[in-house]
Amino acid sequence: MKHLRIYTAIRLIQRQGSIRKAADMLAVSPSALNRSIQNFEESIGAEIFERIPSGVRLTSAGELLLDVVDRHLVEFSELQRQFGNLRDGEMGALRVGLGADIAAGLPLEALADLEADMPGISVEVSSGREMRRLRNRDIDLAVLTNPETDRSVEVLAAGQVPLVVCASADWTARGGRIGLWDLVDERLVLPPEGTGARAAIAHAIRRHALEEGPVTSVAAPYLAQLMRGAGRVCIFPATIFAGVEAELLQRIAIDIGAVQISVLRLAGAPMSRPAERFLRFMEARLDGAGQ
Repeated sequence: MKHLRIYTAIRLIQRQGSIRKAADMLAVSPSALNRSIQNFEESIGAEIFERIPSGVRLTSAGELLLDVVDRHLVEFSELQRQFGNLRDGEMGALRVGLGADIAAGLPLEALADLEADMPGISVEVSSGREMRRLRNRDIDLAVLTNPETDRSVEVLAAGQVPLVVCASADWTARGGRIGLWDLVDERLVLPPEGTGARAAIAHAIRRHALEEGPVTSVAAPYLAQLMRGAGRVCIFPATIFAGVEAELLQRIAIDIGAVQISVLRLAGAPMSRPAERFLRFMEARLDGAGQ
């Protein structure tokens, strides 16, 4: 198991940018950890860390090695979980990052499907910096709207869902037929900046040669409570309104466009059984939402 210890140390040094800080976290002396790294570098015939005044940073060889180290640690961690499942009768764990614009409704329903299917599973749901945390292997899957992807991530499933305009029950229109131009003068409740839905809404407003007026930005889980206020109008992906009381909102028939909800994983990362099951439930839910 010696290689696992050195791999863990390499990953920790890379994250901390310091052998001393990593040594403190590993409860070893900096000199001992430094010797271990130097011995490892000698054994592979390449320097993996460059010593700089502020600490250390990966060399080009270190960057190549880190990909192998990450895969090895994740695969071994998954193997340990499976051993634990066999020993304890548990059924694994899943860490999912949800975009703040869709962290309600459909993805949570898919997670409920998973929990019903695998009662012993542990689930961790979070929002914020999903792409960064996915690349750092801090989450297993990310569910995002209109994500900007590159070769480091893989789209496992995707589905188009409309953006919908809803108003609080006491909101009344001014005049006859309502258009987007009527809403920009209202205080709109929109998804947070940086989300795919917010970018799509901003594009729709610009496409109509309009300017965004006063806005309250809110993450999807808090929308229902906020919309209990008087005279509010919101624009969000249709999937988040599942479970919202019908008497709380009225839908306004305005075509804002659509967003693509995607389920992502780190390219090449192994898929655990809970991740595979969650993906299946998300695909089924997305298919239903698109009909």
